[in-house]
Amino acid sequence: MASKRRKGRPRKTGPRHKNGHLKAVMAESPRERAAHMPHRRGLGEQSSDPAAESELGRMRLRNEISEPEETAGYVYGRMWRGYVSTLNAPGTPGEAQGRVSACDGCSDPERRKYCACDLRQRIYAEASRVLVSTGRGVAPVVHAVVILDRSCRYEDLPMLKLGLSALALHYGLMRPLTNQQKRTYRNERSQKHVAATNS
Repeated sequence: MASKRRKGRPRKTGPRHKNGHLKAVMAESPRERAAHMPHRRGLGEQSSDPAAESELGRMRLRNEISEPEETAGYVYGRMWRGYVSTLNAPGTPGEAQGRVSACDGCSDPERRKYCACDLRQRIYAEASRVLVSTGRGVAPVVHAVVILDRSCRYEDLPMLKLGLSALALHYGLMRPLTNQQKRTYRNERSQKHVAATNS
């Protein structure tokens, strides 16, 4: 003979007190949750830091780049997004929601002086020229880390630091290096390069 099924809501599973009430389960802390995230591993106590959300922030937390270099990367990323927004390509998501760029191109030279779109393009073009003039291969490495949020290989780290330092100087976030600091920086880079090739 089949047993009758109990009416009502099914009983919740889990450990209980003597009086029958469920024991409270301790919720996972934000720090523990952050430590299990793949992109935050290896940061230890700093895994719950908001800066660990981007590759630039994680590199600063690991002391691979300085704070002015990190800030320069964020500013460059903001300038790049502003430049992309001026392109107004077909199928821009903003157009579907009624947000269309008010700029019609500013063909008149007088109006162009006050055109926000033209200003964004010029600001980004200046920063892009700084990166290109810094050295060969610097701009792609900076773009990959800052814009695409990709991890930086060890051999590309000197180029990334060079590009971010040039941007920090361009944005006025750092003072220009003295000749003594330049010599020290070059020596450190060459020693790291020799150590990497010997290992």
